[in-house]
Amino acid sequence: MEKKKFTTTLDGDLIKQLKIVAVEQNTSVAGILEQLIKEYLTKQPTHLY
Repeated sequence: MEKKKFTTTLDGDLIKQLKIVAVEQNTSVAGILEQLIKEYLTKQPTHLY
């Protein structure tokens, strides 16, 4: 699947924490967010994913 740029605004402290976790898990913030969004969407009753 093609990756597309997505821009949003988050609390600065959340971004800092996400960056720390990403380094600890040897991944990226985008990777963490993508996984969390996929998990969220699969739990929705009318998900399209």
